[in-house]
Amino acid sequence: MIPDVAIRLEGVGKCYHLYDAPRDRLLQILRGHRHQYYREFWAVRGVSLDIRKGEVIGVIGRNGAGKSTLLQLICGTLHPTEGDISVNGRIAAILELGAGFNPEYSGRENIYLSAALMGLSHLDIDAKYADIVSFSGIGDFIEQPVKSYSSGMYVRLAFSVATSVDPEILIIDEALSVGDGEFSRKSFDRIMEMKERGVTILFCSHSLYHVEAFCDRVMWLDRGECARVGESQEIISLYQSSILESHAVVESSEHPDSVTTVSSEPPKESNPGYFTGITISMDGVTGTKLKGESRKSSLSVQLTFSLTPTFPDPVIGLNIDYESAFAAVSVVSSTDHITIRRGESGCGFAEIFLPELPLRKGHYFVSVYLACENAMHLYDQAERIASFEMIDPYPEPGLFSVPHQWRVGAADEGERDDLIVALPWGQLIETDSVDSLGLRYNRGQYETQETDLCRRLVKPGNRVLDIGANIGYFSLLLGALVYPDGCVVAIEPDPDNYDFLQRNIAMNDLGDTVLAHQLAFGSSSYKGQLFQAIAGNGQHRLFASVCCCDRMTEVDVVTGDTLGLAPLDFVKIDIEGYEPTALRGLAETIMVSPDLKILCEFSPLSIWESGASPVDFLEEMRSLNFQLVTFEAGGWKEIAFDVLFTELKKIPQPAFTGLINSFPSGCSPQKVLEQVEEFLAEYDYQRPHLENILLVSSQCWPQVKIDLQQSLSALKTSAASGLEGTRGSQDPSPI
Repeated sequence: MIPDVAIRLEGVGKCYHLYDAPRDRLLQILRGHRHQYYREFWAVRGVSLDIRKGEVIGVIGRNGAGKSTLLQLICGTLHPTEGDISVNGRIAAILELGAGFNPEYSGRENIYLSAALMGLSHLDIDAKYADIVSFSGIGDFIEQPVKSYSSGMYVRLAFSVATSVDPEILIIDEALSVGDGEFSRKSFDRIMEMKERGVTILFCSHSLYHVEAFCDRVMWLDRGECARVGESQEIISLYQSSILESHAVVESSEHPDSVTTVSSEPPKESNPGYFTGITISMDGVTGTKLKGESRKSSLSVQLTFSLTPTFPDPVIGLNIDYESAFAAVSVVSSTDHITIRRGESGCGFAEIFLPELPLRKGHYFVSVYLACENAMHLYDQAERIASFEMIDPYPEPGLFSVPHQWRVGAADEGERDDLIVALPWGQLIETDSVDSLGLRYNRGQYETQETDLCRRLVKPGNRVLDIGANIGYFSLLLGALVYPDGCVVAIEPDPDNYDFLQRNIAMNDLGDTVLAHQLAFGSSSYKGQLFQAIAGNGQHRLFASVCCCDRMTEVDVVTGDTLGLAPLDFVKIDIEGYEPTALRGLAETIMVSPDLKILCEFSPLSIWESGASPVDFLEEMRSLNFQLVTFEAGGWKEIAFDVLFTELKKIPQPAFTGLINSFPSGCSPQKVLEQVEEFLAEYDYQRPHLENILLVSSQCWPQVKIDLQQSLSALKTSAASGLEGTRGSQDPSPI
C-alpha cells in the first residue's frame, strides 16, 4: 500500500440476501445448489477510492444510499462481499457509540475493554485512563455498571474512549459533536483539534453545509454506487441540483406548517447557548403565519439568546426556505462581518431586517440558528419557526426579482449579425431577439428527431406543405430536401413570424422553391383571431387558451383545399392543438395524395382545449387507411392506433374541463406544465403530454418502412457531409 494512503477501496461491494419467507432460508441451505431462494440486494457496489493521510472526506447521499454500510465496511464491523479494503492506521469510529460496551461492566472496565479492541496495550490504557475519565465528566460513577448510566453519560464515556486513543483515522456518522449541553461543545472542539493534527477523517452527514465547510473532498453515493468524487463545492452543487429535481414533485404537505416554540426558561441540562425569544414580523404584523407582497413587504426577525459568558462571540444565521425544496435566502452574521455582542451575563439581542423582499410568489419558511464562532457547531436552532406567503401580481416564473436595467432602441439590419445562426446542413437562419426556438444556444439544432425524420422521408421533387412555419426552420430544411424540382408551401399567420420567414427564404436563395402565405388553416374560411402565447411566438393559436394572454391579431383563415395543392407527398403541421381542424379543411387534398406522409404534433389536452377530440381525429385518420408511427425507445416505430386509444380513454372529459377552468388568468407556462403533468399522472396516462406522430398512407407505407430502417451509420455520413446539391449552402448547385 502506498505510504501516504490511509484507506484504499478497490471495487468494494456488500450484498444481502433477501428472503420472502423464513422457510426459503432453510430451502436455500438444503437445495441452494439447484435453485436460488433469495433476492440479492447490493447495499454498496463497485466503490473504489484512495483517501490520503490527513485528508478529510465527506460522504453524502440520500437515505438508503449505502453511506452507513460503507463506513461499517471500512471500520471492519461488516465484511465486504466483493472487493478489497486496505487500512493504514488505527481507526476510531463515532458510529453507534458504545455499541461494544458490556452493560454489566463498570465504566472503568469498559474503558479497558474498548481501548484494547482498538489495539492499545494495558500500559497505554493506563497512561490515558485519567484523561478519558476527566474528559467524559463521569466522575465517581466510573466504577458503576454502565447499565445504570443515563443516555448522556453513556455517550460521553464512549466518545471519550474513541477519541482519546490517538487514532490515525476517525470515522464520523452524522454529527460533529455528541451529547448535550457543554459536552457537545467539548466534543466538537476535540474533533476540530484532531483535524488540525492531521488525523484522516471520514465524515458522513446530511448537513451539506457542514460537509462543504469541513471536508476537503466529497464522495456522493447513489443507490450504493459512487456517483461522483471531487472537490467539496463542486460535488455539493451537483448533489443539490439532483435533490431539487426530485423535490420539485414533493408536496409541501410533507412539511406541515408547524412551528418551533421557544421557551424563555433555560434548558434542564446545562446548555452553553440557547434562544430565549424569537419574534417574526412582516410589515409590522407579528405572527407565525404571515403574508407579504413581492418587492414591497419587509421582514423583521428579532432574537434574544443566552450564551456561556466565557465562550467566544456566537454566530447567528437566518434561512428562508422555499416551499419544501431548498433555502432561497441565507443570512449569516459572520459573513456580513457582524459581531454578536453580549452582556456580562452572556445574554444578547439581534435583529435581522430584510426590506422590500424580492421573493416571488410562493410559500416560505423561516428558520434561525445560534452557532459557535466559526458557524460549525450549533448551540440552538428553531427550524420553520414561522411561514409566510408571498403574493406577486405578475405571472413570470422565478424565485427572485433582481435589480436590473434595460437598454432599447432601433437596430439597423446591418447590426443583426448576432441573430444569424448557421444550421447543421449549411443554411442560415435569422432568429427573433429572444430566440424562441433556442437555435443560438443549441448550435442551430431544433427538434432533432423530427429533423432526422424529414431528412429520411422527403425526397428531391416532392411537393411539401409546412403548416405553422414560424420563422422557417423546417421550411428551409424541406426546401433544401426537395430542390431542385420540388416545392414547399409554408403557412404562417403571425405577422412578425411571417416577416422572418420571408427574410430567411430570401437569405438562402429559396424563393423559387419555398412559397410563403400569411394565412391560417381551418375547417372553413373566415376572419379569425390569433391569440398571442405567453411563452413565445412559437405557441400562438387560433383559440383562447390558458397559455395565451389577452393580446390578439386578426388573421385570414382558409381551408387548405382552396389553395389547390394536390397531390402532396409530405405535410409538416404544428399549430398548437388546431391540427385536427386544419387537416379537416385539407380533406379533399388528402384523398387525392396517395403517397402522403403527415408529421403532426399531437397534444391531446391542447386538442381538447381547441374544441376537437383527439380520439375522433385518430379514428378519422385510421378510417383513411393511414399507418401510425411514433418515436419509441430511440427510434420511429409503427404502433397500433389502439395503443393511443387505450391511453386517451383513461382521461374523463369532465376532469379535463375542470383542469382548464382551474387555471387563473395569465397563469405561467411553467405552472401550466407542472399541473398538466400531475393531471396526466393522476390518470396513469403513459404517453408524453406532447409528442409528434407520423401518419403514413397505406400506398407508400412499404417504402417508408424501408426508409425508417436505414442504418444509423448512413444517417451520420449524410449529416456529416451535409445536403449535397441543396440551395442555401456555399455551393447551391444540384448533384
